[in-house]
Amino acid sequence: MPRDDFLPNIDEEWLGKAATLWTTPFADTPSDRVIVDPILLSNAATLFRKDTKYFWQNPDDAVRMVCNACEIYDITPVGHYLWGDYWGEDYGAKLKYTEKSPPVIDEYPLKEPEDVDDLEIKGPEELAEGPTLERHFTALDTCLDEYPDMFAPVTQFNGAFDVASNMVQAEQLLMWLIREPEIVEDLVYKMADHMLQANRAVADRYGMNVMIAGSVVANGDLLNRDQIERFNYEPTCKAVKDTLKDGSGPGVYYHLCGEHKDDWDLWTDAPMSPFTVMQIGYEDGEIFSADKLVENFGDKCTTFGVVDTSLVQMGSPREVYDQAVDQLEKGKDSPRGFILGTACECPTYAPVGNIHAMVRAAKDHGQYERF
Repeated sequence: MPRDDFLPNIDEEWLGKAATLWTTPFADTPSDRVIVDPILLSNAATLFRKDTKYFWQNPDDAVRMVCNACEIYDITPVGHYLWGDYWGEDYGAKLKYTEKSPPVIDEYPLKEPEDVDDLEIKGPEELAEGPTLERHFTALDTCLDEYPDMFAPVTQFNGAFDVASNMVQAEQLLMWLIREPEIVEDLVYKMADHMLQANRAVADRYGMNVMIAGSVVANGDLLNRDQIERFNYEPTCKAVKDTLKDGSGPGVYYHLCGEHKDDWDLWTDAPMSPFTVMQIGYEDGEIFSADKLVENFGDKCTTFGVVDTSLVQMGSPREVYDQAVDQLEKGKDSPRGFILGTACECPTYAPVGNIHAMVRAAKDHGQYERF
């Protein structure tokens, strides 16, 4: 799908307004309402009659579809392309593509404890030439060249334990966690170093970097609080601190996907820059309430209130709208700004009407009162 198949440009009037909405939390620039960011990835492909496999195998087209979808939906004007492998392929993993899901690891690079001992973390130059950043840079370069006003070099990690789960099959990793926890600890700190090296590679190329940290796999559905703290929170915080000290920031987006009833409070002490966003998905099976998010994080960073991802996928527009309104009214005047979005990536086949319902809620009830 060549560039010429898309509209000749993004509407400049829309883009200017959307950009102001997006930067308000960070620049304290007055705007009229909260921006909506549904973490749009392969859902954008459905607007252009492409499937998920095409999206992930064609990073240049993927970012074009995302940028155009941002205008269609009236959401955060950023050309996201968050490569779904999370780095395992750089160390020997083999991937499998399907039409309806992100790529999955079909063969893991680490199988025995001694493989962890032998693992050497690649430096930024080698990672920059590897398969993950090759795809990632293709998307980012396309965005920078064709949609420069929608460019932000966002780098996907989640947490150190999450990256580790792309090096070792999940069942094996959990077994090591029980029987040989010191092996897992060694691995996650190596993954923290990997995160630093990859952040350097992105910052070296673009002059800045926004790292996605936090946790997806390391949540309360799989690990207890002590395990989350030891094997994800502490090494992930080390990676963030080292990255900021290295000058390979300045952006930090904490994406805490899944259940975090037992560990969300750990993250109140996570390292933060002035360009930090905190998002927490669920607490005890319910979406994390925006007022609690603001109470505990609002004076530290920009808060990201969530709408239930499954509701966006399966609910009605009215249900999505009502939940979005509730979160907006609780969080919109967070001291360092507020964003409304989905608890995790926007489902590929989420109805257009449900995404529109979130944006409509922000237009109807997301007006800032402090400006």
